[in-house]
Amino acid sequence: MADIRDGKLIYHLTDITNLEAIFSQGLKPRSLLKQFSDVADAGIIESRRTLRLEECVPFHFFAKNPFDGRVHRNNVDKKFALITVLRSHAQTNNWHIIPRHPLAGTDITLLSYEAGIKTIDWDTMERRAYLEDECRHVCMAECLSPTTVPASDFYSIYVPDEGTEQTVNALKKRYKLTLYVNYSPNMFPEPERGLRLQRQP
Repeated sequence: MADIRDGKLIYHLTDITNLEAIFSQGLKPRSLLKQFSDVADAGIIESRRTLRLEECVPFHFFAKNPFDGRVHRNNVDKKFALITVLRSHAQTNNWHIIPRHPLAGTDITLLSYEAGIKTIDWDTMERRAYLEDECRHVCMAECLSPTTVPASDFYSIYVPDEGTEQTVNALKKRYKLTLYVNYSPNMFPEPERGLRLQRQP
């Protein structure tokens, strides 16, 4: 497995039912959304609003992070897709970075892409020891787009099963997109556990 530091992508998890709106209108900041399948924790949403983070579109630096695990555990009846964007795109457009979970109890500063990449504690993130508060918070570092991300800027979408793959490919064809659709169950938390508490050796 490649080191997270050297990864080429950033990741955004969404309910499959949101994809048609995303393909047609782009991946919008929460502040611009009206009707959509919302899987985020209500308390966390309110806290993010006070920091004005709902005006940005959040991405994480690797799949099966603590956020993904919590969402799967709390929504076992839903199907999800994992949208990816190239880190080089985020770098070129100087997206913001928060080097640890924005609600981890420390003052939050939106860093530039270059400053943020240098600030993230990659060694701690690589451990993925989610039972440890510090590691879990670092693993939820975010890369934030300050504007809506059009579907034409997506690099690929990971899906967990063949049925979801067929749905996404049909939408891809309808909206004439060129992104990759990857059937890859290992990019999603194990259904029986939901939250992957600790990286296995």
